[in-house]
Amino acid sequence: ASAAATVTSVKIIKYPARTEFLKGADWDFGYYDVPDNGFGTFVSGGDKVAFKHYGGYHTRYEDLGMLDMNGLVVRVTYSDGKTADIAYKETVSGISVYQNIYASFRKKVKPGINSVEVYFKPYNGVSDFYDINLVTTATEKGDVNHDGKVNSADALIVLQHVVAIKLLNAVDYNIGDMNTDGSINSFDALLILRKAVA
Repeated sequence: ASAAATVTSVKIIKYPARTEFLKGADWDFGYYDVPDNGFGTFVSGGDKVAFKHYGGYHTRYEDLGMLDMNGLVVRVTYSDGKTADIAYKETVSGISVYQNIYASFRKKVKPGINSVEVYFKPYNGVSDFYDINLVTTATEKGDVNHDGKVNSADALIVLQHVVAIKLLNAVDYNIGDMNTDGSINSFDALLILRKAVA
């Protein structure tokens, strides 16, 4: 895109590899107390959710860590008509972290389903959204309907997504992607059925 072109559309075309985050391992209640040029110390307690993915690198004040968005790919359309598929990139060198795609929560982050807004800077109101799930117990791979069992009902939901009858959100998409290849197809439904009868 040319230097004068602005972002006119942002569309997620591939969800991040992780959309479910486990309390204790991936997040907890608290914040990072970050000194000048420091890594930060996690302070537990309170009702703020803090992520543990490279947490505490950004500011010298309270910091809620970073959301792991690795694997995210968005299609960006610019005002000059050009489009580009851009993958989230994260490089760590010392304490500096760079990303080309930004995200924020429009509501206070809490356990359960949270909506993440994805955008580019400078923010001009153009964005897309995906859901993440903050859990205290990990969901079993294949349990797309979250009923605690992997069975034919889950396979049916995956097949409904495949034929575009009912599309899965980002959380359920990753749970239904049985072979973790980044796509949902009938093979994932077959793997769910195999797991159900195993």
